[in-house]
Amino acid sequence: MRSASRSTSAWARLAGTTAVPHRETRGRSDPYQEITGRITRALERGTVPWRTPWHARGHRNARSRRPYRGINTLVLQTAALERGWSDPRWLTYRQAEACGGHVRRGEHGTRVVLWKWLEKPDPEDPEQMRRFPLIRLYSVFNVAQCEGLRLPRQAEERCFDPLERAEAVIAGYREGPTVHHDSESAYYVPERDEVHIPERARFTDAHGYYATLFHELAHSTGHPKRLGREGYRTAARFGSERYSREELVAEFAAAFLGSEAGIDPSRVEQSAAYIASWLRVLDDDRRLVVVAAAQGQRASDHILGREPGQPAETGGGAD
Repeated sequence: MRSASRSTSAWARLAGTTAVPHRETRGRSDPYQEITGRITRALERGTVPWRTPWHARGHRNARSRRPYRGINTLVLQTAALERGWSDPRWLTYRQAEACGGHVRRGEHGTRVVLWKWLEKPDPEDPEQMRRFPLIRLYSVFNVAQCEGLRLPRQAEERCFDPLERAEAVIAGYREGPTVHHDSESAYYVPERDEVHIPERARFTDAHGYYATLFHELAHSTGHPKRLGREGYRTAARFGSERYSREELVAEFAAAFLGSEAGIDPSRVEQSAAYIASWLRVLDDDRRLVVVAAAQGQRASDHILGREPGQPAETGGGAD
C-alpha cells in the first residue's frame, strides 16, 4: 500500500574504524558513499534498516544523553543489529575515557555523520555571505565495546500501549490532512490534502496499519502549507528517481514516528522487489539516503509538533 505522491533521497554506508582517538574524518573518502555502502550491504542481506524493530529508548549519546537523529539513527540501528547489541548508548573514544573507562583493544567504531556550517561569499552576490552545510564523519562506540565506564544508571522503561501512543501521534498532528478509511489501498491526494486508507481491520495487524498510515501522513508534510517539500506531488513511475526520493522520505519519517509510538515496522511486507528497487536507487545516487533521512526527520518532527533539528543529523557531538 503506497502513496500516490512520492519522492526521496538516500545515503547510507558505514565502515568500522580501529579503536584510536578520533574526532572526525577529513580524508579523501566520500562520506556519502561510505554511509550509503552500509545501508546497501544491509539491503543485500535482506534487511531493510528502516523496517526493523527499534529500541524503545532510541539510540543516544551516553554522556550527553542526547538522541541521535536522521541518518545516524539508521546507521546505529544497523550496526546494533549486525553485532547483536541491545544497549542503545554510544560514546566517542574520548568520551569513554572521560567517563573513566576505555574502548576495548581491537574494537571497531561505527562512523556517523556530523554536520557543520561554513560561511562563504554568495556566488551571485560576493558582498553577501551564505551558509553551507558540510558533512563530516566521526566514530562512536557502543557501550558494549567499552570497559570501566562510570555512567548514570538508565531509567527503567515504562510500559505503554503502542496502539494508544500511535493514536496520540495522529491526534497530535495539528492541521493535518483529512483521513478517509474508504479505499482498497493507501495513498495521499495532494490536490485535496487527503489520506485514503483501508479500515484497520483489513490489515494483518494493527502495527501494519499504523506504519502504513504514518507513511501516508509523512507525504502530507510536503504540502506547500506545511514544509513545502520540493517534488512531493510529482507523479512518477515506481522505481524512478523522483518517485524514490519522496518515497524514501516517507519511509524514514514513518520509521521515526513508529519508533516514537513503539510500532513495529517489520510487520509491513518487505518483498524482494521492494528491496531490489532500493538497491538500484541507492546505487544511482550516493547522496539520496542522507538527504532523505534529514527530510524524513523534519517530516516526523512536524507531525509531532517539534522544532526541527539543525540540521537534524547529529547526536552528541564528536568530542
